[in-house]
Amino acid sequence: MGARLCRGVLLALAMGSTAGCSGVKTYPNTLDKNLQIRSETVSGSPLFRVRTALSVYRVDERCELEFEGVVNIDQPAVSVGIPAGRWSYLDFTFSNPSLADGSSNSVSRKTMFQPRAGYRYDIAVTYRKDLYHVAIREIALRGGAGREVEFRDIRACRPPWRTAVP
Repeated sequence: MGARLCRGVLLALAMGSTAGCSGVKTYPNTLDKNLQIRSETVSGSPLFRVRTALSVYRVDERCELEFEGVVNIDQPAVSVGIPAGRWSYLDFTFSNPSLADGSSNSVSRKTMFQPRAGYRYDIAVTYRKDLYHVAIREIALRGGAGREVEFRDIRACRPPWRTAVP
């Protein structure tokens, strides 16, 4: 049992050290930072660490997704720039690699999202006691209380030539 756990720990460490070379495209993040992502992941165990990442997709006029890259949410606060006035698809993924067998479980929270010019977005990403949560709050740059942004399923996307079904 001890040797198996040790192999699992070594495998997890090896996987973590090669994650930067995995070939996953990193999101360019060169635009003005309009998303402020606050992350709090509390697992209750020093051997169990939840990793969080944001995958960013462009939604084209046919409602098809074009992958733009991944932002690792590896700090308590991460700033990201998403194009204003354009639909994007955001996929927040929580993953918890198992040290025992090297496997990984993940949970995603996804939404279509169109940031507006003149606003910033405060995003709370939390994991506590097996509960995963993402909340997006829109706040005007000139101040104010802001509003909660509802999550939108990609199936809500309608190309301009297709009529909406009530």
